[in-house]
Amino acid sequence: MEEHRPSTVVLNDRFPLSVIILTRDEEVNIADCLASVAWADDAIVVDSGSKDRTLELARQARADVRIFSHPFQDFGDQRNWALDHAAPRHPWVLFLDADERCTPACAEAIRRAVSQPEGKVGFYLTCRNFFLGRWIKRCTLYPSWQLRLLKLGCVRYRKEGHGQREVTDGPLGYIRQPYDHFGFSKGVSDWIARHNAYSTNEVELIEQLRREPLRLGDLFKEPIQRRRCLKRLAARTGFRSVLRFLYLYCLRAGFLDGAPGLMFCLLRAAHEMHITVKLAEKRACGQSRGTQTLSSCGPVSHSTSGVSQ
Repeated sequence: MEEHRPSTVVLNDRFPLSVIILTRDEEVNIADCLASVAWADDAIVVDSGSKDRTLELARQARADVRIFSHPFQDFGDQRNWALDHAAPRHPWVLFLDADERCTPACAEAIRRAVSQPEGKVGFYLTCRNFFLGRWIKRCTLYPSWQLRLLKLGCVRYRKEGHGQREVTDGPLGYIRQPYDHFGFSKGVSDWIARHNAYSTNEVELIEQLRREPLRLGDLFKEPIQRRRCLKRLAARTGFRSVLRFLYLYCLRAGFLDGAPGLMFCLLRAAHEMHITVKLAEKRACGQSRGTQTLSSCGPVSHSTSGVSQ
């Protein structure tokens, strides 16, 4: 449902690009996010039920912002809905999340790519992740690529784990100037709560990856294919939390990111442990349905203990 639609006049000092920002309770982020794309002609917010001042502050930050509402199912569904129903005014679309900022260098690279796409239908972007006031470059696997800039009608998304995967037959390019991502802008508690939900979705993804052939030759191909192959390998590996920490902190030199790097690696290791436990719980639940034994998948109604594990 659209709440506000401005005129379609392109201002002289704005670039013909539609920017779609996904939001939910992003009052601490939305103004800065919109400010970072003030150079783009068409700004669209697709909100999934904010209860704070997100929409009010969006209108204050940019009078011509167009606001739509759609319940959130997953990132792939939300992006596809925005492409189908938010009526982007321009043939090229940039997706941002509210806790992301398009830097001037990234903006200039986007303008060049859109002006001369050379037959490409989309571009992968990368970001700098910030934690405790510092760019933690190494332990966040920089550069890590996501398809965020696309030509309308040429790319779709589908759910994969907690995120999404692009679906297109067209040629794709890379924009190497990063945007900035402030994933902890609402605090560590919010990050932990979100990643608790993400870990539930990752269980489904791991089961899917375990069914796919390894295709080890992909390790020597483009970054996206290489990353996918590493995911297939990781899905088949035990001791995921320990290996994740060693990979990020030692092999990828996260120790060079200082104390924020160490703490981030520990958070990522904890996230992997949550996934491992949820996988074990799912297996136990499946077994208990067959044997009708007690397991963690159902409440134990006779317990009177007030101690929580």
